Amino acid sequence: MNIRFSPEAARREMTPVDNLFFLHYMPDADGMFVKVYLYGLMQCYHSSLADADVGEALGISDAQVRCAFVYWQAKGLVRIRSDEPFSVEYLLTEQPALIAATPQKHKRLIESVHALLAPRTLELREMKAMYDCIELYGLEEGAVLALVAYCIEQKGKRVSTNYILSVAQTWNEDDIKTQEQAEAYVADYRMRKHGASEVLRRWNLRRPPTKDEMALYDRWTNELGYDAESILAACARMTNTASPTFDKLDDRLREWKEQNIENVPQVLETEQQDLLDREFAKLVYARLGKVGSPDRTTIRQLKMFREDKQIARDAILMAADESQNAERPLGYLKKILAGWADAGVHTVEDAEKALTHPKPAEKKKKKNAALLYAQTPISEQDFNNLIVDLNEDV
Repeated sequence: MNIRFSPEAARREMTPVDNLFFLHYMPDADGMFVKVYLYGLMQCYHSSLADADVGEALGISDAQVRCAFVYWQAKGLVRIRSDEPFSVEYLLTEQPALIAATPQKHKRLIESVHALLAPRTLELREMKAMYDCIELYGLEEGAVLALVAYCIEQKGKRVSTNYILSVAQTWNEDDIKTQEQAEAYVADYRMRKHGASEVLRRWNLRRPPTKDEMALYDRWTNELGYDAESILAACARMTNTASPTFDKLDDRLREWKEQNIENVPQVLETEQQDLLDREFAKLVYARLGKVGSPDRTTIRQLKMFREDKQIARDAILMAADESQNAERPLGYLKKILAGWADAGVHTVEDAEKALTHPKPAEKKKKKNAALLYAQTPISEQDFNNLIVDLNEDV
C-alpha cells in the first residue's frame, strides 16, 4: 500500500528547516548550495516530489548539484550513499559537522579534497595527513590538491592516506613544492604513461612523445578503433627500419583499416603474410639478377599477380628466369605477367607453353661514341709518305 500526498497537494505543504541551519551553516555557504540543500530537504519530507530532477528544477547542471551535496557532506548534513546512481541521505542538523569538529586551517583545501574523493569523506586522522603534506613536507595547498588528484589516478578514490603521504615525501625529496611544479610533474607522468610512449619504447627510442605524436595515437584509438595491443603489434615490422616514424605507422594502420584488419590475430596474420610476400619478391629479384631489395610497389604488384590473377609462384619464377637478360628485367617481367593475366595463364604448364615464343633480345653492348667516325682507306704510298727518316738532316 502506498499512501501519500499528490504532487499538487504537496506543493501547498510546508518543509521544516532547523534554525541551526540558518544560524550555523547558511551564512558561509554559497547561495546555489543553499538552494540545492533546501530543495532536497523538501523532497525528503514530501515523497510525491522526490522524483523531480533537482538540477532541472533549479536550472543548474547535474555537476553543480553534485558539487553542492559534496559541500554539505563535508559539513556533516548529508551523506552521499552512491555515485552511480547518485544517491543522497540527509542527516539530522544537530549532528556535529565534520569540518566544524576540526581545526579551521586549510578549510578550502579540505573542502576541495572532499570534492575529489566524493562520496567518500575523510576522517579526522586522514585530514591530519593533508596537514602533514603542508606542514611536514612543505607543499603548497595547490600542490597538495594536485597530489591527491594524482594519487586518485593511481589508486582510485579509496586511496590510503599512507600512500598519499609517501608520494608527498617523494615530491619533497624531488623539490616539488608549488602547484606549478606539481602540475608539471603530473603532466610529464601522463605523457610518459601515454600509449605513444610505448610505441617509442618499442622502437628503442628513449624520448618523450611530442604532442603531434600523442594526437596521432589518440586518433588511432578513437577514430580507427585500434587498441594498444594492436598498435604495438603494428610496430613490430618497423623495429628494424632505419627511421620508424609515427607518420609511417599511421599510413600502415590506415591501410589495415581499409582492409578491415582490426585486431591482434588479424594483425599478426597480416604481418606473417607480408613477410612471405617480401621473401618471395626477394627471390624474384635474385632470379632477375637484380641487386638490392624490392620496393613496396613491386611487392604489391607481385602479390596482385599471384592472388588476383591467380598466376602460380613457380610460373612467376619461370618468367623471372626468362626476363633476366632483358635490357630492363623487372619491366620485362611485369610485361610478361600482364600478358599472361590477359591470356589466362595460371599454371606452370600454361607458362611453359606461353614461353615457346621467342625470348627477349639480350642486352646490346653500347658502342664507344669515340669510334663512330668516318674511316678513309689509306694506300701503301700514302703510308710511306707518312714515314719520317729521323737521320735526315732538316
